[in-house]
This record gives sequence, structure tokens and C-alpha cells, in this order.
Amino acid sequence: MQRGARIAAAIELLAEIEASQDAADRHVDRYFRARRYAGKGDRAAVANLVWTAIRRRGSIGWLTGAGTASPRVAILAAARLTGLAEAAELESLCDGQGHSPAPLDDAERAALARLEVQAADPPGWVRHDHAAVLAPLLARRYGERYDAVMAAMAGRAPLDLRVNTLKVSREKALAELEGQGLMVSPSLLSPVGIRVEGRERLGQLAIFAEGRVEIQDEGSQLVALLCAARPGEAIADFCAGAGGKALGLAAAMQKKGRLLALDVEARRLTRMAPRLARAGVDKFVEQGEISLELLTAEAGQFDCVLVDAPCSLSGTWRRNPANRWNTDLDRVADLASLQGRILDQAARLVRPGGRLVYATCSVFMEEDEDVVAGFLDRHPGFAVVDQAAAFEAATGQTVKAGALGIALDPAQPGTDGFFVSILARNP
Repeated sequence: MQRGARIAAAIELLAEIEASQDAADRHVDRYFRARRYAGKGDRAAVANLVWTAIRRRGSIGWLTGAGTASPRVAILAAARLTGLAEAAELESLCDGQGHSPAPLDDAERAALARLEVQAADPPGWVRHDHAAVLAPLLARRYGERYDAVMAAMAGRAPLDLRVNTLKVSREKALAELEGQGLMVSPSLLSPVGIRVEGRERLGQLAIFAEGRVEIQDEGSQLVALLCAARPGEAIADFCAGAGGKALGLAAAMQKKGRLLALDVEARRLTRMAPRLARAGVDKFVEQGEISLELLTAEAGQFDCVLVDAPCSLSGTWRRNPANRWNTDLDRVADLASLQGRILDQAARLVRPGGRLVYATCSVFMEEDEDVVAGFLDRHPGFAVVDQAAAFEAATGQTVKAGALGIALDPAQPGTDGFFVSILARNP
């Protein structure tokens, strides 16, 4: 594909993404599956233009004066920003010949010309490409660290694996992966984690297909580890979803005891079936739908209940850049209210002396510390444990902890953005 054809394809793909409610990465995958003729270099170039346009939606709109830029302007600006084309080349690349984009109109020329003007002191939301209304929330969380964390959030997310210790040790998994030619290293914090250099495709490797490793961000691994699940205990994963953390819990329990995966709709749990089977825990993990009847029947029965709550996903911006733009203050407030209600329900299942672990992949304190503080006000029978000590006991590593929980981010220690709070019910 010539450069003009790559730009035209990226414009088409971005327009499809913006017109749909589906996740952007699914659109990208479908687009290229339907165009097998596109070479590896073409796919990489087109995808790079699309992801740049999505990641830099705010700054492109601000720099070009377009507000919300059209797919054409956004991709042409991305071509300029990524170095695919010089400013003087954009006109000739859009000549409408063959597979090239249609010629520019006057408004598009003016927008792209403004892109070349050096902006003086753009606001933080422009520098770091997120919705302007979220700036106060990020400032509250990060203060002087805002620029550093947002710069890290703009980077490419690493590829992390969790070792299934029911089948293999981390040392043997590292050796097997190295034998396949992958560049790997032990994770910094997770004792069952492996970091893979590059964007390797693992689906065809025996170590993945046979369930010895599972793709999971290190922060997500740490959430399961902080449950401190032990063999013989009764553990409930209250918002189990696709089952990523349930897999880690099952391994920690050595398939001894009881592990109940719950969700508000039983059909959501069907997504975990292939993963459970691959990991060899499909006969161990129970599944159930959250209901008043279940909450009543199971009240006070569990040593630990994990609430990996639905959230804004702001901690995953480097993986899902479109999420930078689909959250506003009303949504954060609605989520915080929902998270509080979920915690209230889950607390009913915790036995006296048991643990309630609350986690989100949000970086907003409104969904994190504020939710925990509200819960403690409503439930004086629960108290925060020593978070730093619990982290060291679970991982053998030290981390800075706040009064109500532990917040992780891409700048330090390098995970996705996560928040975890460990609460204990009075005996």
C-alpha cells in the first residue's frame, strides 16, 4: 500500500470506530481480518495512525482548532504527528487518485495549517490527552506527579503473564518461554508474574494453550494476591466477570476449599469457561448469580470476599485510549454510588474475622478512597488493615500505602492504574 492508501484505510477504519459502540481494538482486528491482502507493514502503519488519532484526540482537536476533529482531519494530523508525511506532502497524498483520500477542502487545509503553529502553554488535558472535565480528579490523585503519571499513561502497556503455579513454577515457565525465543523477565512485584518484551502472540504456544501461563497485568495479579487466599478457605469473587482473578485465587488455594465466582448475570460468567478449563480448575470453581436469595443463604460464610468493582477503567488508558474520552463527572459519581452498593452487598458474605478486599482499575479517588470511607461510615464492624504489611506478606515486596488502600500506576511501580483496599470484619 502506498502512503495515500494507508491514510485512506485509516480514515475508513476510524470512521467505523466512531460510528460504533464496540471497542476500538475489536474493530481494528475485524478490519484486517477482512483484508488479508494487507501486509504486516501496512497493518502496522494503518493501526498506528488510528491509535494515534484516538490517543491524541484532545490535542489534535485543540491544535487544529477543530474541536472534535473529523476522522479525515484526525488521521491526516496523525500522519503528520507520527512522521508518516511532512506538512507539504499532505495535499499531494490526498489527490483522490487510486486508493488515495479525496482532495482536501479549505476547512481541512486551514485546520492542518494550524497544526504547524507551535502552541504556547497548552492546558494539561491537551498535553496529556484526556477529557478536560477529568483534570480536577487527576490533580486530586496525583498532585505534583500529574505530568509524570500522565506521560507514563501515554506509553505502550507491557505484556504481563501470570504463572499458573498449579502446573508450573515461575522458574520453569521463564525457561520454557526463553526456549521459544521470547525475551522475558520476572515481574518486579508479583511473585507469579512474568514480563514479556515486545508484543508477542502467545495463543499458539503450548505454554499458553495448556494453561501454564495466562495473560494478566501485574496490577491485576497483585489484587488477587492481596486476598491472601489459602488452601481450605472459602473465597468469593463477587464481580468475577471473565474470571482472571478467580484463576489466581484458585491457584493460591491449590484447589482446596471453596471458590465461588459471582456476577449479577450468570451469562457473563460463561466467558470464563475456556480459561478455567485451560487452567485445570473448571471442576473447582463454583459459579452463581448474585441475588437476594444467594446473599441470604451465603451470609457470613466466606473467609474472604473480593470485590473487583465495575469502574471508569481510567487505570487502563494506555491499553484502551478511547476510555480517556467516554467518562465524565456524572459517570464517575454514578459509578461511585454503584460501587458503594456492591460493597454493602458483598459485606454480607464475610464471616466474623474475615476479609473484604475492594479493588478498581480506576485512578480516581472518588471511586477508590471515597467509596471505602463511605463504606466504613456505614459499616463500623469493618476496619482497614495495615495495607503495607499486607502487601509485603503477600508479595515479599514493599510499596507505599495510603490510609485507606494502595494505589498503583504506570509511573510507579509500572502497572496499570489500580486501587486495592483490604478490610477486616470484627470477630
